[in-house]
Amino acid sequence: MRVEPLRSPVGLLLLHGFSGSTVSFSALEPALAQLGLLVQMPLLRGHGCDSPQALSGVTWSDWLKDASTALAELRGRAGSVIVLGHSMGALLALLLAAEQPEGIDSLVLAATPIQLASLLAPGRPLEVLTPLLGRLLRRWPLPRDYADPALAASDTGYPWVPMEALLSFLQLSVVVRRRLVEVHQPVLILHSRADRVVTPAAADLLASGLGTPKDQVRIAWFERSGHELFLDCEQDAVIATVLQFVHERISRPVDAP
Repeated sequence: MRVEPLRSPVGLLLLHGFSGSTVSFSALEPALAQLGLLVQMPLLRGHGCDSPQALSGVTWSDWLKDASTALAELRGRAGSVIVLGHSMGALLALLLAAEQPEGIDSLVLAATPIQLASLLAPGRPLEVLTPLLGRLLRRWPLPRDYADPALAASDTGYPWVPMEALLSFLQLSVVVRRRLVEVHQPVLILHSRADRVVTPAAADLLASGLGTPKDQVRIAWFERSGHELFLDCEQDAVIATVLQFVHERISRPVDAP
């Protein structure tokens, strides 16, 4: 976890994805810090360890608690907070916005997994088989989704996860989808049409399901990147899009939405 020591009018809470770590934001975090903003990146429970087995016994409630704790700490140092989440981190950002709207200025949601590409995922044709697989299998492989194979080879995320942790992650996606209407903050959605983990349709489902006024929901599409938007071949464009949104939020008149 990294927390800048100086107080700022706006803070950035960065939430990484399932099986990943704060390494996902290794290029984004310095760019945000250059704006003079507080940046906090909690390492969610069970992640960033030597073995994926560290996720055993960890549930989505634990990840939400970790994110909530980090939000409370950051709000003690910043007047308001922009929450940015990648993949599972985006799901957690949405729950924070629904449950703790006070002090959350806006959201940046990247590759939000409310509709996964896997046919075994919630809402997909083979969903009924997932509980059976959960009883039969102890672990599930997680291939890296990059457009650039060289970048995939250097990924530090877990190559597999305990099945119980995967099932909890899937449950989280269902919970969040049901609560989208409770989110009212301005939102920037980042998604790649080449994402093989989360369907491109998920971005439109997310945008249409939010309680946020439609003129405060923006989708930024990318064409070549895989699921790892902040690390793949369009990294510079993704970061530039985030910086533009953040700059707009911190530069707007005080009484503007």
